[in-house]
Amino acid sequence: MSRLGVGKSVRRFGRLRAVSRGRKVVATSLAVVTSIVTIATVAVVAVGAVNVLSSTSSPSHLNGVDAGRWVVARDQSGAPVVPSSGGAAGGAGSFNAVSCPSATECVAVGGDANLGGVASTSLNGGGTWSQGAMEANEPQLDAVDCSTTSVCVAVGQGATVRSTDGGKTWTSNAIPTTNTTLLGVNCPSATTCVSVGVSPNATGPYGGQLLISSNGGTTWSVPTLPASMGALGSVDCPTSTFCVAVGSSVVVSNDGGKTWAQRTVSGGTGVLRSVSCLSTTTCVAIGANPGVAQDPNAAAFETVTSDGGATWSSVAMPPGSATLDVLSCSSSGCQAAGSAFKGTAAPVFVSSSGSTWTANQSLGASVTAISAISCPTGTNCVFVGEKGKSPVTVSTVNGVATSGGPVIAQVRAQRVVAR
Repeated sequence: MSRLGVGKSVRRFGRLRAVSRGRKVVATSLAVVTSIVTIATVAVVAVGAVNVLSSTSSPSHLNGVDAGRWVVARDQSGAPVVPSSGGAAGGAGSFNAVSCPSATECVAVGGDANLGGVASTSLNGGGTWSQGAMEANEPQLDAVDCSTTSVCVAVGQGATVRSTDGGKTWTSNAIPTTNTTLLGVNCPSATTCVSVGVSPNATGPYGGQLLISSNGGTTWSVPTLPASMGALGSVDCPTSTFCVAVGSSVVVSNDGGKTWAQRTVSGGTGVLRSVSCLSTTTCVAIGANPGVAQDPNAAAFETVTSDGGATWSSVAMPPGSATLDVLSCSSSGCQAAGSAFKGTAAPVFVSSSGSTWTANQSLGASVTAISAISCPTGTNCVFVGEKGKSPVTVSTVNGVATSGGPVIAQVRAQRVVAR
């Protein structure tokens, strides 16, 4: 659904690296292990690393210019490229995000080898996939959420797209901000959607962006934002009024995204990559810890609220969880995953409440990175990511992998919708 980390780099900001992905991105920061992706941001509170991207990408999505059939209302030429652990890269397509509106239907989005947007749909819980059709020259997509089995909204580098047929075809829509990469989206209803992301900031690390829609992602507007809000990479709205967004800031809305307030974290935290809610009052946010470069037993960052976002407290994650940066929760529990480190398998941890976690290596040793998880129930989950150098999807039931495999054909080239 969403991305960010101190590494899904702030999916979606933690693993910092200098990346050449067809478009040049130069990262300047502490030396951080390459298995944690970064968005270059400042930690939410005093604890945590400062990461800075010194330059951004330059896609040719210019104000009012028809790039194929995709027309944008604002200049997006400076929208940053934000790499995702296990996600799309120049020369190697992959999925960056997945949303499963039912136990059988899932929609995954990402980029092809040229970082063009791709989307695929599964009607058997992630077992097999068929590719959807995009408008020409749509950029890569970083997050997706399906409010129903028909209506899905996906966002990415200066882009939002919408499907009303379960991901078979997609229509692009303009956004009201310039140079914006959207990394997270959540639609608690068929009409209400909230999207979060980043834009370059002339005075330092990325600044945060928040957009809201009252017509299911067809048009977007900028809500009232807190002053000096940091970069954001993930959002979840357990109701149509209560939403939480995280990254280098934690912000909460109680009016469907119209206004937002920043929250501090008792005990401190690092940059948070992913947030997901178990109920209308309890939400969990996690982020990868760049300290794994010095200590393989380092733990990921976690913070939890149990009072509807009013207060947040840090939670001690287990040793060895440092690369966890994607999360999916339902009323029956949470699952978190991340990247392999020094030859280990991609880690998977499970929790019934978000307060205590147990390792559950259900994906197999060959899966090296997970870019996103969607769990339509607490025990049925679909993971998308990377197996070596190839994109992969894996479905699990009760913690046991039941299906999945390489999906190279689904991310090899952008499929354009017929006109």
